[in-house]
Amino acid sequence: MKPQAFTKNANSIVNSIITDAAMRQSANLCHNYKLACQEVRVLTLWDTGATGSSISKGLANYLGLKPIDMCLIQGVGGLQKSSVYLIDVLLPSNVAINNVRVTEFLDNGSFSMIIGMDIITLGDFAISNKDRKTMVSFRIPPSDNPIDFVQMINKEVT
Repeated sequence: MKPQAFTKNANSIVNSIITDAAMRQSANLCHNYKLACQEVRVLTLWDTGATGSSISKGLANYLGLKPIDMCLIQGVGGLQKSSVYLIDVLLPSNVAINNVRVTEFLDNGSFSMIIGMDIITLGDFAISNKDRKTMVSFRIPPSDNPIDFVQMINKEVT
């Protein structure tokens, strides 16, 4: 796989990582079942506490997404039943991740998609705060040179 990456900078320290992204129902499903495959840009929260990625119920309804399954999810409000969708995720700089199984969450007005550890663990994810400005960088596939701050510090000391 050819490496793909993006970096986003903020003008201050941020307490949540929100980027723009695009998503659509899986192109494979659209092709196989002759479904409309509308792509939409959304605000996306990066959540290392989320095992899987998810989209808002309102977004799923707006796009007319067809569920491929149902499941039980454990969220802030406890155990709940959720539709499961198969989508393609298009991150900044055209970093594409296809056929992602996502559940749905109730709309909160701040973001429409959550990137969880199912996507984050496909690559390298780094957050830096130099000069009190947050920078986020993501790369897939992971680099052959892992990010190791202990090793970096030890090289600086010697």
